[in-house]
Amino acid sequence: MKFLRPRMAKAGLAFSLLAGLLATLYMIKAEALVWHVWHQLHPTDHHGLDLAQYQVSIEAKPLSGYKNLSGITFNRETGTLFAVLNDMGKIIELTTDGVPLREISVQGVDDLEGITHIERDYFAVADERQSQLLLLNIGPETREVSINDAKLFRLGLNERGNKNFEGVSWDSLHHRLIVVKERDPKYVISVTGLYQTEQTQLNGVVVERMPQYDQAIKWVMRDLSEVSHHAQSGHLFLLSDESKLLKQFDESGQPMGSLALWKGFHALHKSIPQPEGVTLDDAGNIYVVSEPNLFYVFKPQSKRPV
Repeated sequence: MKFLRPRMAKAGLAFSLLAGLLATLYMIKAEALVWHVWHQLHPTDHHGLDLAQYQVSIEAKPLSGYKNLSGITFNRETGTLFAVLNDMGKIIELTTDGVPLREISVQGVDDLEGITHIERDYFAVADERQSQLLLLNIGPETREVSINDAKLFRLGLNERGNKNFEGVSWDSLHHRLIVVKERDPKYVISVTGLYQTEQTQLNGVVVERMPQYDQAIKWVMRDLSEVSHHAQSGHLFLLSDESKLLKQFDESGQPMGSLALWKGFHALHKSIPQPEGVTLDDAGNIYVVSEPNLFYVFKPQSKRPV
């Protein structure tokens, strides 16, 4: 036994050192860093956005008077942005430079997290705590909407909580909503039929898991904060608050590059503290909102076809 004790002590020390190393790597988001560097060194030949060429053009612009920005969407018909505030029950319309234009009060909601523009005056928003989607009509003069006037769909996949559905985006190519669940577990689903188009005349709402993204997000992204579908390329952009990373995927779930939201990357002077929302416009510019009230814009420095 006397001979075993030194060996056991050394083994215990080695285990402690290994555990400490793993903890340190986790804290510095090493897994996200590895994947980000890999994509920069091994660019993928595709028709999406070349995220390696993006630089921040508006950094950490505060939206005074607002807090808890949780989701953002681009309305191509108005050329403006719409963002949700998850503890104020409000939607704010912004210019693409982050200047507030109006406020829309949303009555009867519990925890707004995501928003997406569909077409015309139709928007879908995600209420995380109630695990439900709402279809809202927001016209040019709208200042208030109520849950009583909305088309509502309870997803029914999770109990009430704060780790449920964080983001939503309209996929105009397949006429469906794409929704992300934050974590425990994290995954991507499609919802068809909440908003009916001529191509989707269904008798009800159809919810389907999108398993092609499961493996790709399992290790690299610690959580899913938001999703944005890019119609020009058909690619999906997934945002992770905890990893501070925006990743691009093709329709088969293959990673197509990433945008690191850390200090020193893409001309950022400071890491984005809590990135919660992302959207893209038709020119490929990327808009990110961070809690409590910071606004960012990333633009490509050398354009390539999309």
